[in-house]
Amino acid sequence: MAALLLLACLWLTRPYWRAPGAALLRRKAANVAVYRSRLAEIDAEAESGVIEADAAAQLKDELAARLLQDAGLPADAPAESDRRRWGATAVLVLLLAAFAGIFYWQQGSWRTQELVALAAADPGAAQQGAINEMVERLAAKLEQNPDDLEGWAMLGRSYFMMEHYADAARAYGELNKRLPQPEADLLVAEGESLGLARDRDLQGRPRELFRQALKLEPDNGKGLWYAGLAAAQANELPAARDHWQRLLKQELPPELRTVLEGQLAQLAQALGEPVAVAAKAAPEAPAPVPAAAEGPQLRLRVALSAELAAKVPPGSMLFVFAKAEQGPPMPLAVQRLPGAKLPLDVVLDDSMAMMPQLKLSQFDRWTVTARITAGGSVKAESGDWEGSRAVSRVESAQPIALTIDRVVP
Repeated sequence: MAALLLLACLWLTRPYWRAPGAALLRRKAANVAVYRSRLAEIDAEAESGVIEADAAAQLKDELAARLLQDAGLPADAPAESDRRRWGATAVLVLLLAAFAGIFYWQQGSWRTQELVALAAADPGAAQQGAINEMVERLAAKLEQNPDDLEGWAMLGRSYFMMEHYADAARAYGELNKRLPQPEADLLVAEGESLGLARDRDLQGRPRELFRQALKLEPDNGKGLWYAGLAAAQANELPAARDHWQRLLKQELPPELRTVLEGQLAQLAQALGEPVAVAAKAAPEAPAPVPAAAEGPQLRLRVALSAELAAKVPPGSMLFVFAKAEQGPPMPLAVQRLPGAKLPLDVVLDDSMAMMPQLKLSQFDRWTVTARITAGGSVKAESGDWEGSRAVSRVESAQPIALTIDRVVP
């Protein structure tokens, strides 16, 4: 369990982009040291008799589970189409696949988890080796104790985060075989992993897993999405429409609702039906009022430079986030906006904090960044477009212009 705790610590403290400088490395090492220190305190208390051995083990388990849950172990799902020939649905499925990543970051909840995902970046070789070793230890432990259901769940999430999709599918498969009662979310997780391992082919076993999940929970959000996508891949457009119309009746984030309505409109056109998606949708929840948020608000006007305006393809994903200019590497607030049209007004505030102890209001200077990616991945990739600028608390009283003006090399 200590290895799992360290895995979560390393994941939480990975730098968001670029290789960190010496100061950042020192801060990152200090963060890991804090968690190691807490482990040492628990061990010392157990050795001195302050707490029983069983209580110490439980404390470690709870601490590890909490950290892993906070880390979220998100996956950066590739968003490009697998370019298979789907006949009349080829163009449509290309667009649909571009938004599949929306669901990869969410573990059974519609609440966005991209704050933690944005804190992830390519780690150094030493860190990556340590993470791989810890996951291998967990896998070895499960070989000795295959009935550890929580361990299989952690292993599946870990492999998925590492983009080892075939291994993730096997881990979730082992978990699902051992559960006393099947769980819809875990069946979907196995199907999702298996589909990614097969280059996004959802036919066969993945599709059957989604069907099983929907038999258990007919309104399972991820199950409905993937069942619809699998139907579209099989050129079964009416089935895809039915799944997504059912999904649209749920309470969804506004940006997700917009994406889904657009895809259903294209399905209707492909089927020669009237485009009446909005009439079947549940009333959209009112947008949050920025003035109600506590602490500073960064009101950004995000725009594209004239040189890049004609180069950004439609359907790209926009990420807007703020980090402390001097502080921890993880973002303090973030917005994810699929298919956003620029220029666009975006507000960042304390309501978007990843952790209670890390908020915009705890700092006086920030670096704000807007990034557009055609692939939909949260990680900066060569060819993405981005822009950044420093902002002070004094400047935050006025709208802030943020221009995307460079290409990631």
